[in-house]
Amino acid sequence: MAVVVGADGQLINTSNIGGVGAGLIPNLAPNIGALANVSGSTLPDPMTNEDGTITLPTFELKSRDPGLELGELQNLYGTKYMPMFQFIEKQQTGTYTYDPADDSMMSQDQIDAIKAEFEAEHGMSADMALMQAKAERAGQQTLGATAAQVAGKAAQAMVGGAPSFGEGALTGLNTLNPFKGIMSKTPTQALYGVEGGTKQFANIQDAKAYQSVFPDAKITELPASEAPKDFLASGLQKMQGPEGTTIVDRLYGSDAAVANFKVTAAGAGADFITQVAMGADPMDAAKDAGKTAVLSYVANAIIPGSGPIVGFLSKFF
Repeated sequence: MAVVVGADGQLINTSNIGGVGAGLIPNLAPNIGALANVSGSTLPDPMTNEDGTITLPTFELKSRDPGLELGELQNLYGTKYMPMFQFIEKQQTGTYTYDPADDSMMSQDQIDAIKAEFEAEHGMSADMALMQAKAERAGQQTLGATAAQVAGKAAQAMVGGAPSFGEGALTGLNTLNPFKGIMSKTPTQALYGVEGGTKQFANIQDAKAYQSVFPDAKITELPASEAPKDFLASGLQKMQGPEGTTIVDRLYGSDAAVANFKVTAAGAGADFITQVAMGADPMDAAKDAGKTAVLSYVANAIIPGSGPIVGFLSKFF
């Protein structure tokens, strides 16, 4: 316990003024030293009144005069005669009464007037405008997710060895119909195909129509026993990695992780571009595409090929 002499000669016990340590010196208790009682205080705490108002004390910091001649303080301070001294102290100057009801910046009449003005200007209520904005944002996200699915599958085909971007893009577009396998009839034996690609045709007319769109495509007649390479399946195999590859391998540092990243990055890029093109705020679109990309990447690592589905569904949660 330390005792100091006040300005008027009174003895002051500074061992625990305020009940806390010196506020500007952490982990120091009791409240002692030159900065004692700056943060801590024995002054009253705020008080809630019966009418709901709150009375708070007002303070100011004042310096204290040690009552010593010039040079005497330096000689005494830090010795047994004056081990410490409060150079600054907090003193109450009065009180202030605060009414929480004052926080209501506008009356209900003012709020209603603003709503009416909005409706007159825009032809719909503010609530309806908010709902419409949310619906538009959901549409932007859904279109981005759809584009991401196509781009991800196209990238998967390219990873799997598709000879051109056009071939990969067509492969991606063919994945848009989730019921394709359920609704398809027994396939007709393919007679023609794109050399080095997966596209195949039942007749020469379809093959030539395709070639009119992609002039560089080389159409070849297929032997009855030949099955064109499935670039999507090949890309999926690369994402799965060799036998014995684990989830960790598909997440970090292996060829499977690189393939997974390429597919996911292509999807995220298409997601972002589509949302911005539809009018979404770039920052919102970037955050949304990034969230979808992370979920897709992890999903592909757990179950290769599941990323586009998980990424699409994530838009609704």
